[in-house]
Amino acid sequence: MKRLLFFVLTCILLVSCKNKQNQFVIEGDLTNAKDGLVRLALVDADDMVMLDSVKLKDGHFEFVVKAESDMEKNRLASPMLYQIILSYDNTMTTLAQGGDHITIQADAKDMITTYHVQGSEEAVLMGQLDSALTSFVKPAEEMYEVYMDNVENDSVREGIEQKYLEMLKNHKAYLTNFIKQHPNNMASYIAFYQNYNRRSFFTEDEDYDILRTLTMSLKEKYPNNPYIKNMVQRIEVLDVMKQKQ
Repeated sequence: MKRLLFFVLTCILLVSCKNKQNQFVIEGDLTNAKDGLVRLALVDADDMVMLDSVKLKDGHFEFVVKAESDMEKNRLASPMLYQIILSYDNTMTTLAQGGDHITIQADAKDMITTYHVQGSEEAVLMGQLDSALTSFVKPAEEMYEVYMDNVENDSVREGIEQKYLEMLKNHKAYLTNFIKQHPNNMASYIAFYQNYNRRSFFTEDEDYDILRTLTMSLKEKYPNNPYIKNMVQRIEVLDVMKQKQ
């Protein structure tokens, strides 16, 4: 009897774990939030797909994303980018996969620069990247205003340009160290392609070695992830181009 009970409990536990892997939860609490909708979109390798929308209730929202088809189950098997949207210019993006329960706190006036996240390692690391970018962007924008106010002052402009180049160098060093510390984490994929004002901190040509090492590392862990498949294809193209040089 004891053996039968143990067997039944084990089966229930296995089914429960399997079901959890086929869904994830993203919930959050927003201060200064007005009544309205929050939307959730999947940032696919080639497109953005709206998945759901919910009404804010006292600043709280919750999305439960379940896999209903084999294609959706495969998608939830590895971290993907999901965007939380209050308006077209007030969004934030996180990483999630099956089994995750991610909680977010933010100011609804500016989610991307104020949010704090708990949950999966990927989501937490993604939050660290966004925080580091915010720390770069704020002084950069302040410097730009001073630059424009002194556009005819050569010495002021040169000083600002030197400071900005130093900031670029320091932020790229931060991202490089981030990737080295987390070579098997999808957040490092985001780190490599992070950009500001349409300017990337890395380039596929100059930073080829970093990109190739990261791609091979992530391919081993997430061979079926669409982002990684695209990265592998891109590496193959770069390899051919280098052979022709």
